[in-house]
Amino acid sequence: MPDGSVGFAIGDVQGHDVEAAAFMGQVRICLRAVATATTDPAEVLRRTNDLLVAMATELFVTCSFLRFDPVTRELCDARAGHVPAVWATSDGRCEIVLSEGGLPLGIHAGERYPSSRRLLTDAGAFVLLTDGVVEGPGYPIEDGLKTVADPDELATQVIKVADNTGHNDDAVVLVLRYGGHADEPGGSR
Repeated sequence: MPDGSVGFAIGDVQGHDVEAAAFMGQVRICLRAVATATTDPAEVLRRTNDLLVAMATELFVTCSFLRFDPVTRELCDARAGHVPAVWATSDGRCEIVLSEGGLPLGIHAGERYPSSRRLLTDAGAFVLLTDGVVEGPGYPIEDGLKTVADPDELATQVIKVADNTGHNDDAVVLVLRYGGHADEPGGSR
């Protein structure tokens, strides 16, 4: 991003056809374009949403956008109707990140997207997923997220949960791993 931070996005578009795939491409382009003008995740989602609403398509997309500043080690995120992230540290702490979000992108112009911030001081991982990984017919999303939030076997649990969902929805996992502070014993950048 223009300020030296790094942006990450994950999304899940409504539908599974060619039109949905093309719309996801348009969402990607909008996110990249907007992120050149602002690095605030809430503002990136707000402006992207307004662009998509102006396109007057009947599709919508859930999305999470994150910004990591490698200098301050701050991770800032905003959600547009997307599945909560899972956060785990190497010392065994793990939680489902239930930060407030807004409506999916492309539904209502002028929507606001709250953001949350956290300092990444301990080694760990921040895991973003689509609902196809943790939810399915007869398998509630709450159960899938609880199972994934096992810090000892995070990646293994993600794959097992995806197998348990019982359907063939899109399944995407983005794992952002980070080290501790470089000046701490055992820390790395």
